Amino acid sequence: MTYIGIIVGGVAGFLYWKFVGCTSGACPLTSNKFISIAYGALLGSLLLSTVAGSTTKQGFFGKLFGKDSVKTFININAEELKPMINDPGFVVIDVRTPGEWKSGYIAGTDKFIDFHSSDFENQIRELDNSKAYVIYCRSGNRSAKACEIMSKNGFTNLHNLSGGINKWDGEIKKD
Repeated sequence: MTYIGIIVGGVAGFLYWKFVGCTSGACPLTSNKFISIAYGALLGSLLLSTVAGSTTKQGFFGKLFGKDSVKTFININAEELKPMINDPGFVVIDVRTPGEWKSGYIAGTDKFIDFHSSDFENQIRELDNSKAYVIYCRSGNRSAKACEIMSKNGFTNLHNLSGGINKWDGEIKKD
């Protein structure tokens, strides 16, 4: 999609230079054909990728910096989590801090791995990446980042509790 924007913008830049552009040399962007085309291509790609980027995770800057447009995890809500809690096919992980765990955690949580721990990635690598995981935190932000890290480490079946434990209306356990 961005390539179409580059082509359309480049053609628009050329046409602007050809029919409207400044010939006196006082207008740096429009007096030079190549600068005008490049400027048009840049604006065209930015404009089109901004519009198209709103429907993908990637957009212009994602392509520019090599970000993957494929969603690496699925956001789920509390209602969708409820049947997964007792399903042996899912491993439920709380990525909050130990202090947060002590204040209560979702009943059925299988593992506790502190996202802020310096050992977080090593602990993630010890998990079986062929299993399905549900990750949660307080608000859903850390768990989303945890899902991204897990995805980069080969995990493919990841679910993030959107809104985190704050949105959970089921049983909370305390030890």
